[in-house]
Amino acid sequence: MFLSQRISLEQKQTLIMTPQLQQAIQLLQYSALELGEYIEEELKSNPVLETSIEESKEEKFQTEENNFWDNYIKKSDLSFDSENKIDSDLKDYNYENFVTAQPTLSEHLLLQFNLTINNPNELEIGEFLIGCLDANGFLSIPIDEMAQSLNVTNLDILKILEIIQTLDPIGVAARDLKESLMIQSKFYYGEMPLVEKIIQNHLDELGRNKIKEIAHKLKVQPQEIQKATDLIKTLNPRPAMNFSTGCETKYLKPDVFIQKVEEDYVVIMNDNTVPRLKINSYYRSILKKFKSGEETREFLEKKLNSALWLIKSIEQRRMTIYRIVETLIELQRPFLDCGIKHLQPMVLSEVAEKIDVHESTVSRATTNKYVQTPQGIFELKFFFNSGISGTSGDGLSSVSVKKIINDLIKEEDSTKPLSDQKISELIGKRGYTISRRTVAKYRDELRIPSSSKRRRYE
Repeated sequence: MFLSQRISLEQKQTLIMTPQLQQAIQLLQYSALELGEYIEEELKSNPVLETSIEESKEEKFQTEENNFWDNYIKKSDLSFDSENKIDSDLKDYNYENFVTAQPTLSEHLLLQFNLTINNPNELEIGEFLIGCLDANGFLSIPIDEMAQSLNVTNLDILKILEIIQTLDPIGVAARDLKESLMIQSKFYYGEMPLVEKIIQNHLDELGRNKIKEIAHKLKVQPQEIQKATDLIKTLNPRPAMNFSTGCETKYLKPDVFIQKVEEDYVVIMNDNTVPRLKINSYYRSILKKFKSGEETREFLEKKLNSALWLIKSIEQRRMTIYRIVETLIELQRPFLDCGIKHLQPMVLSEVAEKIDVHESTVSRATTNKYVQTPQGIFELKFFFNSGISGTSGDGLSSVSVKKIINDLIKEEDSTKPLSDQKISELIGKRGYTISRRTVAKYRDELRIPSSSKRRRYE
């Protein structure tokens, strides 16, 4: 066999990831917030770009000034209205209904503790203890370590700890779950020996709903254990759950609206989330009319091409999302009319084929995008899910199946809960085929316990 090297010409098509193409792909998967931040950075670095403003600053200022004086005259004594009445709504306007932030658990406890204790040494111990509480409201550091840190005795710590445990919310500052439940039980229901025994010795068995086993060990009827269990379930295993963690509240703005107009659904893009861009007329005129230097012209042409590509990419992103939502309306009409139970199976490839793009494009375009429908606000990814087939050729999405399973369990007889096999048979009677294993999978995803754990003893 003879081996040799040679040079030959070959023509073929390849996809080259240019910076512009990378930018377009990146913009496609940005959320509205991320896209807004990206545009802000581009506006700072590219002088050719600017946002569209419908009215000049002078006109806007004049409008605001006129509105200010009109409102001022109407509300002041200068008004020539003979009655000159104060708006009755202002009398009932209570500013205490508006707060900038919810108090944290530490702030809530310190406010109560400072009203209870006057001794400076005890205040120092109490503030230290409150600072040692975790996110659930439990004491996260052993008593010995806290005593050593503060150079006090264990009794001093326990004395202040008992005071803190009487504060709201009840059950806070406990050393573990059992102690928290015991504090709450005594506060709300008084002395109940059976409840206390279950909390102290059989909490794990209670979590697995082993009612008969607990009844046998405590030598009582299962019905008595069930009543005690119902009381325990009213207690809060996380006393601090209703308090702020200091995190800022996030508000959601939908990228698209689906509105029903008579018998049809229309797509309305939320263009308020992203500013409209245009080319600055001053720099455009420089390129057209004036003979600028070669270096200046090269710089402006580069920035102009970058600006045009950005505007084109944003518009392409907008149209891709629009076409996806149009296809969603076509495929999910039963959901839009009747709700989640009628959500249809839908996959990326199906939508990609209808709008003639790649699956990855649909995946990127639906990432972190939200749509407001007549049934509520949903992430676009929510509508892409597998499903089960029906005998009549139609199907149900996994979300719809989960809703049916959840409804069946809510309506079941708690003394004879439905098994996974029975739920499979009931769904089968509706014309849809689903295995027992799939029912168990969906039930686990809904965090619903098995039938043995749902059983009650009346």
